[in-house]
This record gives sequence, structure tokens and C-alpha cells, in this order.
Amino acid sequence: MKTLINYLILLLSITVIKAQEAPIEIETKSVDIEDLISFVVRTYEAGDIEHHNISFIIQVNSEELPGEQLVMLKQGFKLISERLSDESRISILAYSQFNGIALQPTNAKNLELILHTLTDLKGNIVEFYQDGIGLGYEHAEENYNDEAFNSVVMIRAAKKAENEVVDIEKNGKKAKQKKKRDALMVTALALLPEIINLIKD
Repeated sequence: MKTLINYLILLLSITVIKAQEAPIEIETKSVDIEDLISFVVRTYEAGDIEHHNISFIIQVNSEELPGEQLVMLKQGFKLISERLSDESRISILAYSQFNGIALQPTNAKNLELILHTLTDLKGNIVEFYQDGIGLGYEHAEENYNDEAFNSVVMIRAAKKAENEVVDIEKNGKKAKQKKKRDALMVTALALLPEIINLIKD
């Protein structure tokens, strides 16, 4: 009997150790802010009952989000809120220009709080850090939920203006060509009555 008890204690100890050593599975996804809506549609099915625990890490390239990006983010998060289950939770972090946690794990259905956080991302950060991406993964591990699908979603906001090359000479030629076409059209319209009179005669 004593041997059996010792065996059960040993088995229980091994099970506890293995449970502690179980790897944390956090999937990483990445999306451009312009593609956020289509990403949500592809990734989170409407009516999905699976619990999600998502840490969103948003790239910010200035002190506040530009208006167009903010609109896209809000629309994307409205859709996320609609599609995730009632038990799902999300966090919002920022990286690049400033790094920090803007929203601690919150019910995905709390849309008012989520949109308020996006509106003033920097103002909602209590403590700033050096590395926002590293912070995002640490945060995801600290708030890991065994009963949920855990993931980190990086939302990139590329500086498109830096990549655009404007051909001034080409644009100038196009403008001149348009002016010539407009001038020809005006001339043709002005001469039209005279041409009609000639035909009549």
C-alpha cells in the first residue's frame, strides 16, 4: 500500500512538471493597415465560437495616427469586435515612434473602450518602453490563456510617401497636352457655326 502511494505521488509530480514545461503556443500574424479589413474577413469567421486571445501591436510613425489610418483601424476593429466570440479578449500595443501597452486584455465586445483607445493611442499608454515588439510578445506570454487561441497580430503602417517618386517632367508634359486638347476643342466649337453656314450655302 505504501509503495502504491509513493508511486501515485511520483506520477503526480511528473505530471505537474510536464505541465509546467508545456510550450506556450502563440501564433504570429502580420498585416498592412490598408489590408486590415480583408485580413479580418479571411482570418476570423463570422459566428466563430472559438475563444481568441489577441495582442495587436500597431506601428505608429508619428505622435498620433494620421486620420486615414485611424479610420481604417476603427473600421477593422469594429469588424473584429463583431466576429470574435463573447469570451475573446484583445490587447492593443504600439511600436516604432513610441512603445507601450495602450489597452490591457479587454473583452472584444467592449467596442467603445477599444475605439477610445485607438483615438488616443499615446494618451492611453501609462509606461513607455524601448522595444514595442519585444514588449508585445512578453505581454502575450504573461496573459497567455490555455483555453483560447493565442496570437500576436502586427499591424504595419508603411510610410508610402517616402516610396513614391514623382516624375515632374512627365507630369508637366501631360498637363501641356491636356491644355492643347482643351484649346483645340474650344477652337472647334467656335468655328462650328461658320462651318454649318458654309454647308448650308
